[in-house]
Amino acid sequence: MQKIKYFLMLLLPAVAAMSSCQGPDNYTLNGTVTNAGNLQVLLEQLYFDQNTTPVAIGRVTCDASGNFTIEQKEPFSEGLYRLTIGAKRVFFMLDGKEKTVTMKGDIETIDRLQVQVTGSETFQCYATIVQDIIKGGQMTAESAQGFVNRACNPLMKAFFIAQMFGRNAGDHIADFKAADAALSAAMPGSQYATEFSKLVGGLEQQMKQMQQQPAGPIQVGQPAPEISLEGPDGKVRALSSLKGKVVLIDFWASWCRPCRMANPHVVEVYNKYKGKGFDVFSVSLDRPGQKDAWVSAIKQDGLVWDNHVSDLQFWNCAPAQTYGVRSIPATFLVDRNGNIAAINPRNDLEAQLLKVL
Repeated sequence: MQKIKYFLMLLLPAVAAMSSCQGPDNYTLNGTVTNAGNLQVLLEQLYFDQNTTPVAIGRVTCDASGNFTIEQKEPFSEGLYRLTIGAKRVFFMLDGKEKTVTMKGDIETIDRLQVQVTGSETFQCYATIVQDIIKGGQMTAESAQGFVNRACNPLMKAFFIAQMFGRNAGDHIADFKAADAALSAAMPGSQYATEFSKLVGGLEQQMKQMQQQPAGPIQVGQPAPEISLEGPDGKVRALSSLKGKVVLIDFWASWCRPCRMANPHVVEVYNKYKGKGFDVFSVSLDRPGQKDAWVSAIKQDGLVWDNHVSDLQFWNCAPAQTYGVRSIPATFLVDRNGNIAAINPRNDLEAQLLKVL
């Protein structure tokens, strides 16, 4: 059961507009983004569950100098937000106490949160942590815990725990439960608290199932058993066709929250090393009749590699039984010779990959 995108229904009666002045009772997000002249801007609120539709807050257009203002009558809710400027996406958090938030940056680096922020300590805190994560390079269990501990409020802490520990949640169930209790106390009855509690409950259930099942038969060093199934387009894809590459076999499903939260890190590693002989072979444990959910999740999570297969048999998935998969996400790193190099590489996926790449 790592870094992860990432979430997400409070319908806010938002009114967005370009404006040169601010009414006395309005709440605004102002931006000055170099090289973003005349680009479209969309602000949305997100939640933990990636199947929850993001709530649109405002849509405006930057002026010729890259300035924009999103304005509404109601305060911004405490939560996670996504700002889309042209093709760039900026994720940040607000605590609901903000009146006027101002951000400045450049379109080329704004998605890495290289921004100057005023009017929101929470936004600034989140941006600083994310910048340090990016600067830190390869993530370790210790550094991940350090970033989690720097979170400035219970919601931020819960979000970082889900992102950092989603793929190896079984080793951090105490962190998840503590964050669940703190978030429920800080935001009782909120959608964030409700969704995170469901996430933790699902993790605990998976752990119980795993403890009741015998260990899988796959061992490091043995040849990876063949997987040959149809992809979304009906074309059969075989693991053996990738021999000569280093391959991450990733058992996942659209309904699996830990899988979805772990996907951003897999995408990041894939994009970084695909040119050096690394590939991903994704096996979905989606339910019968749920092909559309599977295909939609591939698109939503940006899983751009071609190797997606499934027999849509849920836990009866034939390759999952061959590999002894009792919970997901479950991953197996295969070396260039087609042998198992690592089982469930988690926070150290990149390090394990570099050993065999």
